[in-house]
Amino acid sequence: MEKKRFFPQGFSFTHKQIAWLCAALLAVSLIPLYGISFFTHPYYDDFGFSILTHAAWRDTGSVGAVIAAAWRNTVGIRQTWQGMYTSSFLCALQPGLFGEGFYWIATFLLLSGLLASTGFFVWQLLRKSLGAGRAATLAAWCCLAFLLVQFAPAPDEAFFWYNGGVTYTLMWCLLLLTSALWLRFHRLDSRAGRGKNAALYLLLLLLLILSGGAGYSLLLFFSACFLLFTGHAFLRKHPKKWAHLFALLLFLGCFAFNMVAPGNAVRAKTLHGGLSAPMAVAQSLYFGFALIGHWFTLPVLALLILLAALLLPALRASPFSFARPGWVTLLCGCLFCIQLTATLFTGNYLGDGRTLNIYYDTYALMMGFLVLYWAGWAQRRGWGGVFRDAGAAVPASPERIKGSVLAIAALLLLWGCLSYQPEGAESYGPQNMTAGSAALSLLRGEAADYDRQIRKRNEALHDPAQPDVALRPATSIPKMFVGDIPLGASQEYVQRLYAEYYGKDTVSVAPAAEAPKE
Repeated sequence: MEKKRFFPQGFSFTHKQIAWLCAALLAVSLIPLYGISFFTHPYYDDFGFSILTHAAWRDTGSVGAVIAAAWRNTVGIRQTWQGMYTSSFLCALQPGLFGEGFYWIATFLLLSGLLASTGFFVWQLLRKSLGAGRAATLAAWCCLAFLLVQFAPAPDEAFFWYNGGVTYTLMWCLLLLTSALWLRFHRLDSRAGRGKNAALYLLLLLLLILSGGAGYSLLLFFSACFLLFTGHAFLRKHPKKWAHLFALLLFLGCFAFNMVAPGNAVRAKTLHGGLSAPMAVAQSLYFGFALIGHWFTLPVLALLILLAALLLPALRASPFSFARPGWVTLLCGCLFCIQLTATLFTGNYLGDGRTLNIYYDTYALMMGFLVLYWAGWAQRRGWGGVFRDAGAAVPASPERIKGSVLAIAALLLLWGCLSYQPEGAESYGPQNMTAGSAALSLLRGEAADYDRQIRKRNEALHDPAQPDVALRPATSIPKMFVGDIPLGASQEYVQRLYAEYYGKDTVSVAPAAEAPKE
């Protein structure tokens, strides 16, 4: 008796069909995020970092004056608070300083920057280095981008808060872009011409200088990666090894310039509970490997299965040996843990939501790399029967995937979305995902109501006839937004920021409105 099959024998999908499907899923999931961005407003350190630039724009209306004020602000912050020169400069240029109605640009910059930098890195790694097909590379990028955006630990701080997003998400994007460009320079044949090599190298050096002004969690991780990459170039006697070494030393020099800023000592005095260096390293290993396990969810598993199946043809044809998967896995795990050392050393904690976001971004790319390495190793060892079956090709084309494999990946992804519950959520389901939460806020009118309240409040802040303003906290705040005027320990500090930013004598918090009597 013939066995019944869920899919007809030989039923499969081409890589191009899967790429279009993944692209459509990603595009639909991004619509609510871009849509809700038009209801966002500046918050917290957005004001503190842009007091000088906002005053320059208000008084002169000159972009040049704003840039000059951003430079003065960066120099001042280096002396009084932190050495992260690039992020400090960019934070002074928050779009709301030109008018609160422009703050939506923050989400477009942060979200699009994440998509673009990830896409360029994936293109250089998979298409240019591994030799994967265009469709497979596009599908892989869509899968990774979906994971990065929809399951970010704190999407509010990643995409809807300019100051927090620039300091972490955007700087991670810049470092990822730098890594991809370095890989491009490494691969570029000298026969391409000295001019092209020189131009690419100069651009790489510029990006390394800019990247050196990032946060220390980012710099620790990427310094280790760049050091290993340069060491490998010397080990393999690559013709550009000395260029790599100079680039590495330049980056480390910028890192050192960042660290010796006088403001770092000032900021350190405000932090309590730091660990000794050995204890910080030990705890970074403990919590780092714990996070790796914690974030290994059904959606991650689903998209990793699809990723492996898509790239099997490239893995089979690749000249790489994939000889040491165990050591590579351990090395990747240790590299991931390096990120945690900075916050554990200074404050004995893993970091705020915006810090966890970059940990997660690194985790997703690392897992994608590891699943490909293990799949390549299995192919080389002849133990890849499961992989070969998963990506078995019909004779006409090698770029096909069995329908059963796609169905398994889709089922796991659906199951993972239906059971998704981020930390602090009271329910399970896709409404907790980034797109789901944004869509609900839009459909319920919550985002529009928040926007109306803030706009009405801003009328008083912009009214020169009111030197003293009492702001009523917003009563409707979408989960995708970071919040409103804090009512806790930072309340007095934030009120001073509001007062200085808007040129008021005092800004206070009005008491909550009483409920109307029957």
